[in-house]
Amino acid sequence: MVNYKQYAPIILFLFFIVLSFLIVKSLLIPIVLGAILALIVNPLYQLLTKKMNKTLAAFLICILVLIIILAPGAFLVKSLVKESYLIYISVKQKLALGVFRECENYFCNWIEELSSRPEFSEQVKNITRIVTNGVITKGSNLLVSLPRAIIHLFVIFFTLFYFLKDGEKFKEEIQRFIGLNNKAYNYVLMRLKKILSGVLFGYLLVAFIQGAFGALGFFIFGLPSPLFWGVVMGLFALVPMIGTGAIWLPASLFLLLDGVFQNSNPLIFKGIGLLIYSIIFISSSDNLLRPKLMSGAADVHPIVILLGIIGGIALFGIVGVLIGPLVLALTIVLLEIFLGNEIEKGSETKS
Repeated sequence: MVNYKQYAPIILFLFFIVLSFLIVKSLLIPIVLGAILALIVNPLYQLLTKKMNKTLAAFLICILVLIIILAPGAFLVKSLVKESYLIYISVKQKLALGVFRECENYFCNWIEELSSRPEFSEQVKNITRIVTNGVITKGSNLLVSLPRAIIHLFVIFFTLFYFLKDGEKFKEEIQRFIGLNNKAYNYVLMRLKKILSGVLFGYLLVAFIQGAFGALGFFIFGLPSPLFWGVVMGLFALVPMIGTGAIWLPASLFLLLDGVFQNSNPLIFKGIGLLIYSIIFISSSDNLLRPKLMSGAADVHPIVILLGIIGGIALFGIVGVLIGPLVLALTIVLLEIFLGNEIEKGSETKS
């Protein structure tokens, strides 16, 4: 007869493991981000603990990180609102004067003729309605997601604080749980720091390069505020699903269409030139330089970085660009350690 009582503790343990996972599932990414931030700022934390207690040092670093994140964001939003308003005024003036007032080429005549047709006007209304509904929906979704974003931000800084304050205890508990000896565990931590610093170094450096190329391109082709838009492109380069194309593509099309409507060949050439320049120098630098720079600094093969970025974004969203390469690279490190242990054991058995 089967004694079910002996399986009750195991079933109860598995039940609570699954339940605990479901509870923290939606907060796993903020927790991981808190841990990554703790690894990044840990040298500064160690420096501060020499002059003050651990709790105060961890609290001050959390405040510092929050300022570093929010201050540029507030400046960027303020500047974007100002620049967007100037663009809106400029477009409004052009529409008031008449877009086709000085335009006598075939393209403008074709558009004027097309716009006079009832079916075309109906299509424009439908497209405008769809775009407006889309903007309203996205805006509503953004407002709905704000409480969740605030909660995630709180979890990030909460975990950052305790990962800094009790980091040594966590390291000891993790080592005891996975059962690695000191040499292997220290090697994993060393590789983790190197991989993380390499991924961040490559990511930030490529964003800086793209922003610099963007500012130079806007300056060469005579667009206003090239330095500001270069900074914006550098920040957008950090967002994989948006990227710098959100800035240089509309700017190129604006120059091109402005040249067509004004019968200005120089503006048309500027628009085409900015488009070609952006594809060659801004966009390609992301695809060519990022995996190479990340792999070189992290001492990991470029294919691991590339697959980690693509798969990480698909699984985790924007933050997957950091988590994906980190997970793949760490998996390879752990395989090296365990396979190395097996090889050593095998050689010992043979002897």
